[in-house]
Amino acid sequence: MRTMLKWGKVVTIGFLALALVTSLAGCGSKAQGTAGEKQVKIGFSMPFLNSPYRVAMVNQAEEWIKQNHPDWKLIVTDGQRNSAKQISDVEDLIAQRPDVIIMAPGQAQPLVPVAKKVMEAKIPLVVIDRDLNSDTYTAFVGGDNVNAGRVAAQYIAKRLNGKGNVVEIQGELGASATIDRDKGFKEEIKKYPDIKIIVDQPADYKRDKALALMEDILQAHPKIDAVYAQSDEMAFGALKAIQAAGRDKEMFVVGTDGQKAAFDSIKKDEFGATVLYPTGSVETMQLVEKILAGEQVEKRNILDTPLVTKENVDQYYDKGI
Repeated sequence: MRTMLKWGKVVTIGFLALALVTSLAGCGSKAQGTAGEKQVKIGFSMPFLNSPYRVAMVNQAEEWIKQNHPDWKLIVTDGQRNSAKQISDVEDLIAQRPDVIIMAPGQAQPLVPVAKKVMEAKIPLVVIDRDLNSDTYTAFVGGDNVNAGRVAAQYIAKRLNGKGNVVEIQGELGASATIDRDKGFKEEIKKYPDIKIIVDQPADYKRDKALALMEDILQAHPKIDAVYAQSDEMAFGALKAIQAAGRDKEMFVVGTDGQKAAFDSIKKDEFGATVLYPTGSVETMQLVEKILAGEQVEKRNILDTPLVTKENVDQYYDKGI
């Protein structure tokens, strides 16, 4: 039976529950393979599952399997925002001898040794979303995070006419997405000497942490013109604090990821913009299909990260998560 994840509901894969491995298998009409055939097993190591973006990643992979290879078995693990737990998850997947392992590393460096173990076990490894501080894998699929930060900065600079005070709410320190989005953002902002980044602090991609952080920032800084959050979840947390303080006319918020809820907020003039960061799940499953067919694949598969504003939100709405 196929198990779909839904944000905000108790589901088979518990968000902050004890470590578990949930097998997600398509329930299409096709048979599970003829007698004697080896079922294709794919391991999918996630750094955590308690966010809409991560839920969408799993659901999109599951839906692709249902439509294209309902006899495949997807084994999903939840690292629970703990590198040691994710390393253990990948080691458990190796022991199950899947045909391919997909890994979304929570941290760029700690997952490098276990990635090497996957390759040493002769199991193809596809790294998705966040990158590793190593090229020890079969292929990488993910959005251009440097560009994500850059286009957010360009939007802010243009809207501020090159002058103002900006807050940057970062994600999880040590994650490649955090590092690269920060790099792109700051490189672009440096082109505008009259724009000052007055705060750059992490909120771990969590809405509640961003809310608390923004409350403190608002108390400490009487003049803020824009807030750049490295995820829509954090952008919503910041927005809530700004609205509660009655300062939403003073500043605008830019997020990242492309939640449909963020698109709706753009339409209502609550968000200024967001950056659409693709999950890469469909592209990854297509790449896995090629690997299993014995085809050569590109090692680096970088996906576009376009800016979404009120002017083009309808164009991108169906691509939201």
